[in-house]
Order: sequence, then structure tokens, then C-alpha cells
Amino acid sequence: MLFTYVVTGWEGVVHDSRVLTTQLEDPTSGFPYPPAGKYYLVDSGYSNKPGFLAPFRNVPYHLRDARRRAGGINGPTELFNYRHASLRNCIERCFGVLKARFPILRYMTNFSLIR
Repeated sequence: MLFTYVVTGWEGVVHDSRVLTTQLEDPTSGFPYPPAGKYYLVDSGYSNKPGFLAPFRNVPYHLRDARRRAGGINGPTELFNYRHASLRNCIERCFGVLKARFPILRYMTNFSLIR
């Protein structure tokens, strides 16, 4: 597991896409954009931007949906979403491993950083 960028200080109720957009708009944030031809995988809550790859909207996305249907995967957009979901599952498992190893991450309380 390798984290390339971590930002703190946002409340837990703020949507991830707002946090990302704010970091992208701040030239002093130091956010590491992916190199040309590489992408960060984002979920359907984000929009496609250069360097960020979201699944197709209004196309079956979840792995269990594709496995249940009699016809299986239909067409290139469903195949893309299926593979996108497979990769995202790997990422989510990594977060699960991290939270299991460091249980404090599940139950973080807010502490003032100013004394």
C-alpha cells in the first residue's frame, strides 16, 4: 500500500469530491497529478477530469449485478465498469486492512490542532 497524498482537517460530513476539487484548485496544495497516460481511479461520485477515471453513468456498475444477469456483461461500457469496480474493490480492501491494523482510524475523535 502506498499513499501518494493525504489531506486532513475536513469534517467527516464533507463529500470527498469537494475535498478533491479544493485540492486541485489550490496551487499550493502540492497535489501530485498523475503522469501523462496514467489515471487515478475515482468512484461515480466524482466527475471525469484529466487524470481521473470515473465509471460510465447509467450503466451497470456493481460486480454482483454483472454476475447475476443471465446475459452477463453486455458491451464495452459494461465491461469497463465491471473492471473499474474490480479495481475499486482492491482499493477498498486495502482501506479495510489499514483500519483493521489501526482501529483508531475507525473511531477518530476530533482534537483541536491549536493549543
